[in-house]
Order: sequence, then structure tokens, then C-alpha cells
Amino acid sequence: MKFKPVAFIVNIAITLGVGALGGWATAQSVKTWYPTLNKPSFNPPNSLFAPVWTTLYLLIGIAAYLVWVKRDKIVHFPRTVAIYLIQLILNLAW
Repeated sequence: MKFKPVAFIVNIAITLGVGALGGWATAQSVKTWYPTLNKPSFNPPNSLFAPVWTTLYLLIGIAAYLVWVKRDKIVHFPRTVAIYLIQLILNLAW
């Protein structure tokens, strides 16, 4: 499998873009309602959320790239893309 830098960057950009859009859409409201929640003692500190979500979206982008590179060998590639897009939409809606 030969590395394709443009495809890699596009897949990463798509997933990070969705994550950034979701973060932008909720940034102000999270400051108002989230601190008022009754959270358990094991709730992680707020400073962990950005790096964890960024890592998650990077891994999603890498996975999307790996699937795209092998698209000719994947029998149900259109279905795989549909599931990926639904997953991105659900993450954005979350």
C-alpha cells in the first residue's frame, strides 16, 4: 500500500472539520449548562476533553484514509462510506 499524502490530508481535514464545527456550535452553550450538571467524582477534568476529542477525530480520519486506500478491495465500499458519513453526522449532532 503506497502512502497517498493528499488523500490522507483530505480525510484528516474532513473529520477534524466536523469536530471543529461541532465544537464551535456548542462552545458557548457548554459554558452555561455543563458546569451546572451534577457530575460523578470520576468525571475527567475539562482540560482533557479537547485533546481526547482531537485524538478521536484524528483516528477516525486515519481509519477513513485506510479504507479509502483499499476501496478497490472492499466489496461494500459504498455502504462503508455511507456508514462513515452517518457516523460523522451523528458525531456532529452529539
